[in-house]
Amino acid sequence: MRLILIRHAQSVANAEGRWQGKMDFDLSEVGVDQSQRLLKRFTDESIDPTHVYSSPLTRAYKTAEISLPENVIHKIPDLIENDAGVFSGKTSEELSDEYSVIYEEFRRSRNFDLVPKAETRYQIRRRAETAVGFLIKGHNSKDFVVAYSHSGFLVHLVGVILGTNRVWNLRIPNTAVFDFEIDPDNWDVSNSMNTDRRRFQINRFADASHLT
Repeated sequence: MRLILIRHAQSVANAEGRWQGKMDFDLSEVGVDQSQRLLKRFTDESIDPTHVYSSPLTRAYKTAEISLPENVIHKIPDLIENDAGVFSGKTSEELSDEYSVIYEEFRRSRNFDLVPKAETRYQIRRRAETAVGFLIKGHNSKDFVVAYSHSGFLVHLVGVILGTNRVWNLRIPNTAVFDFEIDPDNWDVSNSMNTDRRRFQINRFADASHLT
């Protein structure tokens, strides 16, 4: 099967430099343009998925609607962004003022376990495993699946696909594309990297070349 994961286009909160978490924000004007550029890319590449899924948040769902207008888009709650707890809706400057100690430690570790009321790393990982399990094991080798999510959660989705518990501090541009070829019949969450080239292949990784 082919599996493409996509980060949503720029939101109003992205433009303002605000942490979003599960808070719902619409796309900015730039975000609408980015989604249209993604549509052109998909049209040029003749992208024709059999299944399209999205986080229920507006910034992801609207990106999906604009970039794949001919497809039925199914909202999947497990694709939602990580709950950022007390960071939600705040800018970095506001966090430095209001939660200086916690925020400085978080900047070093990127560990949401430190953030009051936030989703824990364990909870995020379990949700990512559930989401990836559905996206891969819930489909067959002939399916072409596209899923729209969020930068914070995409790090964990990619980690599950690559079969690692490591959490990278990845730079994932808005509308960036992760493109995989995976054999769903032989894929397993515990050893996804222990496969040969016929069963697992990375075609694109955080690719946003359509924006340049």
